[in-house]
Amino acid sequence: MPQCALAIEEILLTAGFPKGVFQTLLIGSQKVDRILNDPRIVAATLTGSEKAGIEVGIGAAKRIKKVVLELGGSDPFIVMPSANLDEAAATAVKARIVNNGQSCIAAKRFIVAESIADQFERKFVSKMEALTLGDPFDENTELGPMATKEGVSELDADVRKTVAAGARVLTGGKPLECPGNFYAPTVLANIPRNSPAYGEELFGPVASLFRVKDIDDAIKLANDTRFGLGASAWTNDPHERERFINDLDAGMVFINKMVASDPRLPFGGIKQSGHGRELGPYGIREFTNAKTVWVEAGKEAMKTHS
Repeated sequence: MPQCALAIEEILLTAGFPKGVFQTLLIGSQKVDRILNDPRIVAATLTGSEKAGIEVGIGAAKRIKKVVLELGGSDPFIVMPSANLDEAAATAVKARIVNNGQSCIAAKRFIVAESIADQFERKFVSKMEALTLGDPFDENTELGPMATKEGVSELDADVRKTVAAGARVLTGGKPLECPGNFYAPTVLANIPRNSPAYGEELFGPVASLFRVKDIDDAIKLANDTRFGLGASAWTNDPHERERFINDLDAGMVFINKMVASDPRLPFGGIKQSGHGRELGPYGIREFTNAKTVWVEAGKEAMKTHS
């Protein structure tokens, strides 16, 4: 992510924008308020944690400055009976382990219709267990290490709290004793509402598996979180597709596809996942101002140009 932000800065300079009109700052949250207080800063955007987003949002609000926040997510991945189960299960694994599970738009909560839940669970767990772990620079590696030891510890603490609350571990559930910050590919089921895995953002290769009786329950559960970044729904039923598009509380809804970033399309969430949009024409316009210009032509000027 930092490399992408730095590359955008370089592109704008190459395109001829004045130096300093856009700057990427790789800083800690303790410096944000002082920077936002500088009158030369007219707007800011942040990709980061919910806590960091609050700091930037408060700092910008105090100075009446525009801000775009792209924060965390607890994205649902919903599978209905009409879906292609093989494709859904295979994509579910990819959607969960993207960037080794450390992505805001990685699918985190897998919500499956009861009638197909056993089949999906077997396929999903089997594929999670079959992942090849190793060096991220090895092209055969499917799941690499997490970024930090602290991240592994925080993830493990959330899993332990969830299990202590009554959840069941279908596979994994602990750090791996090997070089590197590895956490075992994990699937949790029977997850209580008062546990971290129910609606928090578990940042790592841990999937929360839920069973629902119908589409109404699926949408209700998917929306039962303070986050609203992306959502993926798998169905070949036209009515269900329209329900998901209209009723899921998310900034992005993907049907029969995992949530992904595409530079042609607006990217961003609602609720505690942030506000504003990146990418596409919407992303560019977030940091422009619409100036209204009205020139009243006098009678003489009208005659001249008639």
